[in-house]
Amino acid sequence: MKFGLFFLNFQNDDSTSEDILDNMVNTVSLIDSKEYHFDTVFVNEHHFSKNGIVGAPITAAGFLLGMTNKLHIGSLNQVITTHHPVRIAEESSLLDQMSEGRFILGLSDSESDFEMTFFKRHLPSKQQQFEACYDVINEALTTGYCYAQNDFYNFPKVSINPHCFSKHGPKQYIVATNKDVVAWAAKKALPLTFKWEDSLAVKENYAKIYNKTAQQYGVDVSNVDHQLTFIVNLNEDGDIARKEATKYLHDYIVEMYPNIDHKEKINTIIKENAIGTYDDYYDSSKLAIEKTGVKNILLSFESMKDRGKVKDVINMANQKIIKNLK
Repeated sequence: MKFGLFFLNFQNDDSTSEDILDNMVNTVSLIDSKEYHFDTVFVNEHHFSKNGIVGAPITAAGFLLGMTNKLHIGSLNQVITTHHPVRIAEESSLLDQMSEGRFILGLSDSESDFEMTFFKRHLPSKQQQFEACYDVINEALTTGYCYAQNDFYNFPKVSINPHCFSKHGPKQYIVATNKDVVAWAAKKALPLTFKWEDSLAVKENYAKIYNKTAQQYGVDVSNVDHQLTFIVNLNEDGDIARKEATKYLHDYIVEMYPNIDHKEKINTIIKENAIGTYDDYYDSSKLAIEKTGVKNILLSFESMKDRGKVKDVINMANQKIIKNLK
């Protein structure tokens, strides 16, 4: 099992954008030292609200790669349906080359209909656009060249410069956003990133769909290393942890899930993530790992207000990682 961090970069009313980005930079600087055994860092993409103030995760990843030495860093959910695939390929190839293989490309379709409309994308064909974009990006990163002649793109063969440092391009992950994306990823043996806000039942169902689809198409996924995201807020007083997490997540949940019971949704997230006392998180986390079959765990400590406590929890997690390495 490997461990990493992910950053949502939500900006609540009592914080500035500088506060949020400085927290990400400082936390990444901390775990980049030899004392810590976290392997990866991922940056979330979000647009047009303070519920995620990074709209360009590849750009943020480039900054973080430039200030670190050992961590593998990338986009958590680079939305390829609202970007030109050649631009994504060029930026990814450049970072893979400059970081000597430390860049990771996490991909997603768009989960926001407003974003699709704003960027003038055709909503009913979102899955087809996603697949077409991926084919261009993957060809460019694995061969150094790409071309397209389909319903969405039409351009001649071009060279993506510089070509990737990594033999087969950067490591890729696909966010498990819906059943179609999960089944498509299984056919290509691409690893999934399970979302922290999805219920355990949803994540377990996606894992079953993935494995069933792979079996149907004769795809070997035995070595696929899915990853699971957890919101972490631990405190001696579990009520403090739950209140902090509730406040931190509330506006995002209201924005992204306008037609559901928000209180119930947040309560489920709290129960199924690592939120509460230092004894509360283990059983739910262990169950989620078992149900999804993941090999990587990504943690976000951003809902915790006390930076000293964040470091204490990071150190606690680091000690557990060290024990597992022995």
